[in-house]
Amino acid sequence: MKLRYLLAMLLAFIGILYSTQDVQADGLGGPNTGDYVYENKEFITNAQYDQLDAMNDDIYTGVHPQKLYILIFDDSTDINEFVQITGAEVHSRDASSNVIGNIGTNIGYLLYGREKYIDMRLDNDDIDNESNYLILDLTDKKVFFSASEQADRYVTDLMFWKLRRGLANDFRSDDEDTQINALFELTKRLEPKLQDVAQSSKKLKSKRIADLKRVRNRILSVLGTIVIILVVYLIWKYMHNHPGSGSDLGNSDYDAGFDEGYYMGRNDPFM
Repeated sequence: MKLRYLLAMLLAFIGILYSTQDVQADGLGGPNTGDYVYENKEFITNAQYDQLDAMNDDIYTGVHPQKLYILIFDDSTDINEFVQITGAEVHSRDASSNVIGNIGTNIGYLLYGREKYIDMRLDNDDIDNESNYLILDLTDKKVFFSASEQADRYVTDLMFWKLRRGLANDFRSDDEDTQINALFELTKRLEPKLQDVAQSSKKLKSKRIADLKRVRNRILSVLGTIVIILVVYLIWKYMHNHPGSGSDLGNSDYDAGFDEGYYMGRNDPFM
């Protein structure tokens, strides 16, 4: 009886050990602070988590409920895996590089591992449609955003740049608490935008940085064409009035004299 009991305990222990190892090998293991945060150290306070939790209650509403997850890295292994899976440009200062596109699926793979995340998607058809990710790389001092499929055309790189205005120095700070506080200030600014997405029956859209660049290039092209036409006209006008040094050809007074001489010659009675 005791032998059976010991064998049962041993099998249970092996089962628990196997399942634990399987989870640890499966991505980063998912958000590890409550429901909405992954951090490889204890960076955020309880009050900050409560703020994020309350925000998610507010945006998980309407016809397209949204969720906002926060990922905070300072571990080089986590950052390298994040870069490899998402293609994020941690060293770029281009504003468009802070939005890593509609690749929430890849963030899910990073957190949970590919197989587990596929199972999650099968269980929840809306997981990619509602999951937004705000990622802070403390080492490279850069913040990223990956929008849900419902929000990706609305919370664009241009909008995210506007939302970050005034926080750039805080994100570049050497003090981690300053960076974390800036991150949670950014969540406050994101909340009404994600509420717009949640409440709208249509997929909202807004301008991207690329749209502004296209408009700028068109304006510069038109201005360049006008300048070229103006320069050509001024050159033509100058050459018309000053055809060449030492020559009177093309001079209007000379032309009149030539015409007059030609007329007199034609009408000279002695010729």
